Amino acid sequence: MNDFIKKEAWKIFSIASFLFITIFFILPYLVQISTYYHEKAHQSALDKYGIENSYQLNLLETIPNFYNPAVSKLGVTRFDLDKYKKLDKFQKADINIAGIVSDLRFLFLIAIYLTMANVYSYYKVRIKQSYNLTGVLAVNWILFMWLIALVQITVSNITFSYGDVYSLVNVLKVCGI
Repeated sequence: MNDFIKKEAWKIFSIASFLFITIFFILPYLVQISTYYHEKAHQSALDKYGIENSYQLNLLETIPNFYNPAVSKLGVTRFDLDKYKKLDKFQKADINIAGIVSDLRFLFLIAIYLTMANVYSYYKVRIKQSYNLTGVLAVNWILFMWLIALVQITVSNITFSYGDVYSLVNVLKVCGI
């Protein structure tokens, strides 16, 4: 009986540790990866139109910035605003949409993986009668958390007053569209 309690306590500790590590350490860096590609998409579009730009990746402050809602050091691309204002409406739209398209790619790839993993899990349980899905469930958990974070970030990007969509709408409004 004592060994049974130790094994069950170890299982609980292992699962709790896994959840803690994924939420407080792995998730911020996964979001940092998607932010990096989001900003690289903006930079690529800015480069296409000859606008000088920069993006500073800061891996040391990723975790504290991720959990600080009042953080002033957001991962954003810096660029020459005067040259940006001289672009036509389609060029500005291309720059603003580039980051959103990058986010949608990540959301799509994660959703495809989760779909395929769940089909595989169904196959293992219902057809193969194999129930050891620890690895699949662990990866599913991490990717599901990343998916939720990306959805929240994308919604914020759409609704935030300095987000990509808001900037795009302002560009189109100023141009009379």
